[in-house]
Amino acid sequence: MSIKTERVASLLQQVLSKPLRRIAEELSPRLLLTVTRVEMSGDLRIATVYVSLYGANVNPEQVLRRLQEEQHELRSYIAEHTRLRHIPELRFRYDASAAYAERITALLEQLKAQQSGSSSADSSEAP
Repeated sequence: MSIKTERVASLLQQVLSKPLRRIAEELSPRLLLTVTRVEMSGDLRIATVYVSLYGANVNPEQVLRRLQEEQHELRSYIAEHTRLRHIPELRFRYDASAAYAERITALLEQLKAQQSGSSSADSSEAP
């Protein structure tokens, strides 16, 4: 990406955080929706917005569908809060990397608990 596309992507990531927070609260009060990154097309007409979900057990497809339904309002919000010449079409994608990292952390914690449980059992059996 060129410097200009990177700057626009960064700007969109910042600007979209507030309206996406509102949408997440409407879907579930415990849902935290974050924009992990934005990728712009070379002509700045299309923005692919990657989002992660935390806190609530919500189907990512349902969230992506809702975001697409809100695209007009989100583009209007971008127009009001930026000075972009063209407001890009928004395409939303689920970023599963946070969920994957959360799962790995849970597995490591579980393994650690099992090992410490077996260590204490082994020490109690020692003469």
